[in-house]
Amino acid sequence: MPSSPKQLSLTSLVISLSLACGLVWPATAPAQQTTAPAAPVVAQSVPTAPQVPPAGQVQPPPPPALPVCAIDLRLPGVMSDLLSNVLLRVEKKPESEVKAFLNDATPRHTTGVDLRKAAADYFKIDQKRLEELVEHWRHINCKHAAIPGYVVPDAVGAAATGEPLSPVPVSAFAADVTLHVVLHELGHAVIREFDVMVLGNEETMADAFATHMLTEHFPERAHAAITARVTSLMIEADEVPRDAWTVRGEHDNDARRAYQIAALAVAADRKKYASIARIVGMSEREISRASDYGADIHRAWRRTLTPLMMPAGKRSKEARIRADDATQAFVEAGEPSLLSTIESAISRIDWHSQVTVDFVGGNGGAAWSRSDRTIKVNGEYLRRFIAQGVKAQAQAAPKSPKTP
Repeated sequence: MPSSPKQLSLTSLVISLSLACGLVWPATAPAQQTTAPAAPVVAQSVPTAPQVPPAGQVQPPPPPALPVCAIDLRLPGVMSDLLSNVLLRVEKKPESEVKAFLNDATPRHTTGVDLRKAAADYFKIDQKRLEELVEHWRHINCKHAAIPGYVVPDAVGAAATGEPLSPVPVSAFAADVTLHVVLHELGHAVIREFDVMVLGNEETMADAFATHMLTEHFPERAHAAITARVTSLMIEADEVPRDAWTVRGEHDNDARRAYQIAALAVAADRKKYASIARIVGMSEREISRASDYGADIHRAWRRTLTPLMMPAGKRSKEARIRADDATQAFVEAGEPSLLSTIESAISRIDWHSQVTVDFVGGNGGAAWSRSDRTIKVNGEYLRRFIAQGVKAQAQAAPKSPKTP
């Protein structure tokens, strides 16, 4: 039946208005009546010519790409470094308390998230607040450019203000402590890179490796380095009340570590290292026992390391050592220098791929990274040893007699 004149005029009016407004009427059935929606016509349209700025106007450059960062907060070691910064620099927690907690808790947690939650509980910080702080400080130990919304990395913060990083002062005591510390981390590297069997506490093994390397391969530096390391550990032990010395985690408490290092020293040469035994208060009976069981540990390391060492007179080409502007003077001071001794030690191992010792003027301690095959030593750690050297010197100074 034909449409009425009124309906025809209305339809014509709607179509006319639609065309006037630029609307397009679909030529196909509604979408709900089809098997699939038609592809947008715009995506298939002919590309338009790029817009040309008016004469005299320069096209602004595209915004710079954000740095790519591979930091993984799922790793307990990475989370531990970040928590140290947040707890000390934001929450103002005592350094001795933070150090004791992280030494105990880090080895006991398999993920960074678990470690962060444990820290929030221990230090009574709101979980959400600590999570946000850690995220905000995520890049503090990175070397890439600053990323908006995050704390500027320490390594580039000074450069951003046009000021160089403050050089680490030269200190013979700190250099001696650092030598044992780096050899400790080198022990972890040897254990992991060569699949050395771990039949006990790996941290204790690494301390034994460092002490063995010094007494066996660097006897001219061994006494000073071991003395300094044992003294450093005893100073740190005294910073924590004796009843708070940890018995948990992979790391022994500092006093126990000092004793074990001293025991291996006297096992190598009872007479030469007798003064080190006195630092930890070893009795003659304890020295005799240490000489017995310590000799077995030294023998085990000799037999383990012999097939891993370079031939006599040759050096590995896979060994690298670097120092930035803030740490260069520190590692190059003295004769022989810390740099030359570490270089000699690391190049004696027949590495199958490149291994690096990297001194940087940042915050944090020292650690071996399996993924980077790098031992990183931070300037903050070196400054701590410098302060301990001042304290040790003051303790060793003769007391002036009291006047009546």
